[in-house]
Amino acid sequence: MQQILDFIIANPLYGAGLAILLLLLVISLIKRAVKLVVVAVLLNVGYGYYLHDAAMSYYDKATRAVEDAAEQATDAAARAGEMIRLR
Repeated sequence: MQQILDFIIANPLYGAGLAILLLLLVISLIKRAVKLVVVAVLLNVGYGYYLHDAAMSYYDKATRAVEDAAEQATDAAARAGEMIRLR
């Protein structure tokens, strides 16, 4: 390891090349990290949209079911009132 450091210190051109390679490596890693973050955010947004859409669908179904039950209860109450009046 010491021999490698001595060689790089003795030859500045190799040191500059190594610094450029390290810089390119760091830039490449940052690019990949940014891409990973973008993909993760897009997946989370998509999943949130899916959950919201599914929840709204279930909410609409539940609302219709409650409205139908209320209508049936109103009809049953009207029939019961008519039966009471007929007696």
